[in-house]
Amino acid sequence: MISKEAFKDLNVNSIKGGDPKDYITLMSHALRLGALYKAKFFMWLENNNYELIAQDEETLEHFIKEALNVHKKAYDEDNDSDIYFADNIFYEVLKETGKFSEADCVSLSLVLLAFISFKTDLISNEEYLEIRDLLVPYKVMISQCKCKAKDLFEIYKKTIADSKQNTKLLCKLGKGIETSLPSDDIILSAFEEITYDEKSWEKE
Repeated sequence: MISKEAFKDLNVNSIKGGDPKDYITLMSHALRLGALYKAKFFMWLENNNYELIAQDEETLEHFIKEALNVHKKAYDEDNDSDIYFADNIFYEVLKETGKFSEADCVSLSLVLLAFISFKTDLISNEEYLEIRDLLVPYKVMISQCKCKAKDLFEIYKKTIADSKQNTKLLCKLGKGIETSLPSDDIILSAFEEITYDEKSWEKE
């Protein structure tokens, strides 16, 4: 999911003058980088989310500098290994449906990763909720009604059919641990975590 070109040619003017959807995508990638690779950056994003949403210029200048540094760290780390975070798998599953934007694929896959890390006792429920809830102010998805959990699970099984099933999960904010993929029941419960029936919500 991390490309060498990500965050390239980023500046305050291009952010403030760009499409709001592009900014949402940018922030979804930045939140992922902080959650997976550098807790200090994630906490800074959390502490400055109001300024970032308002696109305060001074805050954006600091954001660009820090995001580039964390991106380089993440890219170099992934380039030195053939074991990636499990959210890369979930990203491919969501992308395969053709029903989600880039930002929503990134955010939903991050929620899935954090949830299964919690369900496998690697991070606490509080850490899972902290990651999930910080996505909310940026108007990206943390749950959806476009696909059913069982349908996403079927795509997941096809996606991993030829893989070694080794990956990384979160063991704490900003740090991953190499492990095998969790059991199918945990994966299915993760897909259930991000899905809801729109009709049932309308009744409420």
